[in-house]
Amino acid sequence: MDVDSGWRSRLRPASWRGVKFSMVDDEGTFGRRVQVHEYPNRDKPWTEDLGRATRRFNINAYIIGENYIDQRDKLITAIETAGSGTLVHPTYGEMKGNIDGQVRVTHSTTEGRMCRISFAFVESGELTFPTAGAASGQKLSGDADSLDSAISDMFSSFSLDDVVHFIQDDVISNATAMLNDVANTFQMIDSGVTAAMRLMQGDLSVLLSPPSTSNDFVQALQKAWRTGSRLSGDSKDLTTMIQTFSGVTLDSGLSPRGVWGNDSGTQKTQKSLSNLVAATVRTTAISEAARTVALLPQPAQSAASLNSGNSTASSINRNVSDIVNVTHPALDADAATSKPADYVSWDDLSDIRTALNDAIDKEQLRTTNDTLFLSLTNLRASVNRDIASRLAQVEKTVTRTPKDVLPALVLAAEWFDDASRETDILTRNTVTHPGFVPVEQLRVPVR
Repeated sequence: MDVDSGWRSRLRPASWRGVKFSMVDDEGTFGRRVQVHEYPNRDKPWTEDLGRATRRFNINAYIIGENYIDQRDKLITAIETAGSGTLVHPTYGEMKGNIDGQVRVTHSTTEGRMCRISFAFVESGELTFPTAGAASGQKLSGDADSLDSAISDMFSSFSLDDVVHFIQDDVISNATAMLNDVANTFQMIDSGVTAAMRLMQGDLSVLLSPPSTSNDFVQALQKAWRTGSRLSGDSKDLTTMIQTFSGVTLDSGLSPRGVWGNDSGTQKTQKSLSNLVAATVRTTAISEAARTVALLPQPAQSAASLNSGNSTASSINRNVSDIVNVTHPALDADAATSKPADYVSWDDLSDIRTALNDAIDKEQLRTTNDTLFLSLTNLRASVNRDIASRLAQVEKTVTRTPKDVLPALVLAAEWFDDASRETDILTRNTVTHPGFVPVEQLRVPVR
């Protein structure tokens, strides 16, 4: 094959916003933005890389033919249209950007049926702004610690000193039943928590009776919550634990019992102490649920957002050699064993927020301790702030079902009109092989 015909066959017709023109020559600038820091009495500077430089092109073109005037006027209209547009470069391909400054259009009596055009083009990039805010995860963990302190202060009023023996037995029996309810709740969720609660049941007579301190019971309870094996798992495990922790507070076995004026003195004492134990179990569960929210993996940028920021780069690389050398996970030998990225969906985050808010609201209606009430208020604000920041980075999803077993590339092209968004399908669903997506409900972004 002739060398000239090889490279010429790869040229694309030049155009701006679909209006074609012919190119004489062009000049592009590429590079990195750097800041050189030079310090007194130091021989070596430090060069700071500030990111890729804006890509710019100076293009010299022409329009020729009997209808060049009409074509010229169309091009001028396209140039004067507001906003970014698509430039098709003969060798770089499609690029999103703007015309930079004025465009020079020249005519000459020695060159009939044509005009020359010179303009500068600059890539448009993305309109993004830096965001400022508190480290929501750290703030959430801090407020959970504050709630733990408030719980310890509240439970410090618990004491079986000078309480008759049969009332002590009743309080310990009620506490045993509460831990049994918790163990049963976690039996199918996390065997580690269940086993820890069973062990605590056998130690209650030591943890609650003199001479033990009130803090012994709170610390043992917190340790039991944290023995869950799912607390070191993936986002699905953490989500399940958060919702289960939150659900504990709604268990009827942990509900407070009313202390009435016509109750005897022993009944009032027994109910008050049992209610204090129940409140401690419920609030420590809320604290652990909130602390687990801070452990959730941070949302990753979607493939669409990543690709949109590099649209110019991908367009520049779009040529025949790229098509020949294209690779895809479906073609790789190890694709079948690859795992989808850990991901917390929009729906899961919404469910977590609802469950925790319900649990905190319920507990605030029950408590008569002002310090505990304020700590729960602060914790709820931190939970909502942290989850809101995560929701802002996660796309809302819906379920869709493929019509046939197809590669993720094909589904992305059909559903999003963008094959590069295959990762939006793979990261949200358990797909054994990206080349063979099964015919079942898949969670995908709305847009």
